Amino acid sequence: MIKSLIAKMTLREKIGQTGMPGPGVVSKGVLECGGYGEFFRKYPYTGMYVLKSCMHDADGHVFSSPEEAAQIYKKASESVKIPLLFSCDNERGAYGLFHDLHIIASNMLLGAAQSEELTYKRSYYYARELKRCGVNWSFSPVLDLNTNFFSCSGVRCFSDDPSKIIPLVPAIIRGFHDAGIAACAKHFPGNAGSEYRDSHISNTSNRATLARWKERCEGIWREAVVCGADAFMTSHVTFPAVEPGRSSNGKYIPSSASKNVIDLLRKDLNFDGVVITDDCGMKSLASAYTRPEVYINCFNAGNDIVLFCRNDYIDVMEQAVKDGKVSEEQIDRSVERILKLKQKLGLFDSIKVEPPLTEEENREFDAVNYEIAKKGITLVTNHSGAIPFDPKKVKNAAIINLSPDPRFIEQMQALVDAFGEYGIKARIHEGLRSKEELRDIDEQNDMIIYSCLLKTGFQGLPWFSRVEDFNTLFHCLSYGAKKSVVVSFNAPSIYYNYFEDVGTYINAYSNDAGTMKAFVDGILGKFPFTGTSPVALTPEFK
Repeated sequence: MIKSLIAKMTLREKIGQTGMPGPGVVSKGVLECGGYGEFFRKYPYTGMYVLKSCMHDADGHVFSSPEEAAQIYKKASESVKIPLLFSCDNERGAYGLFHDLHIIASNMLLGAAQSEELTYKRSYYYARELKRCGVNWSFSPVLDLNTNFFSCSGVRCFSDDPSKIIPLVPAIIRGFHDAGIAACAKHFPGNAGSEYRDSHISNTSNRATLARWKERCEGIWREAVVCGADAFMTSHVTFPAVEPGRSSNGKYIPSSASKNVIDLLRKDLNFDGVVITDDCGMKSLASAYTRPEVYINCFNAGNDIVLFCRNDYIDVMEQAVKDGKVSEEQIDRSVERILKLKQKLGLFDSIKVEPPLTEEENREFDAVNYEIAKKGITLVTNHSGAIPFDPKKVKNAAIINLSPDPRFIEQMQALVDAFGEYGIKARIHEGLRSKEELRDIDEQNDMIIYSCLLKTGFQGLPWFSRVEDFNTLFHCLSYGAKKSVVVSFNAPSIYYNYFEDVGTYINAYSNDAGTMKAFVDGILGKFPFTGTSPVALTPEFK
């Protein structure tokens, strides 16, 4: 069926299957063309990347529910010659698309919890919610090692230890498959070196030797192949040990444009599924080539799909075929892989819209996130012996926000609710303006929680967008230190950066409601914290 379908396709239709445009391109195109079906008939791309900012119809109406999005995507897919792939990242859950869906336990919290059963359930329910939104391909799991203390990948990674990642890979992929979603391992070949820069805005490099890569990284990727990952996403990191060639700007060739690197996956690991680039507009790739060169070089290197191409993609690639720069035979092989994936997902059959989780399934999903947190939350220091607090002696608790993310205030209501179950009145403070303000908070409360959602951002540095965050860090713990708990609901590295001298510090890794409830239960003595850090808590300087 696949080969006969390819034989009937025009060159432009086949090229279109190897391109996936960016959200902005699709958003604008839907408005200009009058709908999703109309856009994809004009530009026969393989599908689209689903992002909340582009979830609207041809009139600009924003989708009000997952079902509305899924129905429109279904209609578009059924109206074109080749059904569409709808992909997304949303590694922290379908909450990123619709806020009444779940934030899920982070990968790093899974790395700390080390439970294959809970990892499977989290993967399965997460995929079910994505499918309800019309998504059929998740760009996850992230299987990079977090080997650099200042890595901007943060809690997207499971661990800095391959032995803590490999056992979880089968559970993740099986969860996706059982929910009917394609899994995409990323970002190949990973980074076993000491990189801290961000590929979106900088050149990045994997300085590991090939032997070191095989020792540390190869086993993770091999496990993903063996367990049936449907796709791999290539990274724009350079890998001089495998690809010593240089681009026209004199820099090493990015992995996504290197046949040598992709051959590690195709030949050494025997992967014959779909290979897709990371965003082709990221600086670490785009600074090496012109846009036409990006398209041509990434495809010739062995990628089947170029991600976030623009509407010049089909024209550029068609001309490249005519000029002999790209082989139509290679296009045919890529299209065959892509169509096999679509066939595996049942897209050539009648597409079914995923129903919402039942009340029982929602309760289990909540319980899964809670149990992951219960196993994974890590008590780093308790020098003052503050934990566990006696809930009978705590009447009032202050929760001091330390995050530039405005959504975090709303999410912290889960902390307030969890304290409320013990009869404890908790109040959220948006930050600290002075030490005198903290003195008043100390006098009025039996417990002070510094609730942090900080992450490493551009160039691995702390990401502050508000002066309040700096002021809170500057004034915190000036009063009430012995009854204070600092908790990170994101990057564990903030312990070393700011809180190494704190009496009681906890890494929770994740800002979902289940983790927040487990945190409160733990500090009030309902259970002991048993999680162990999946990453080093102090950097190595040489």
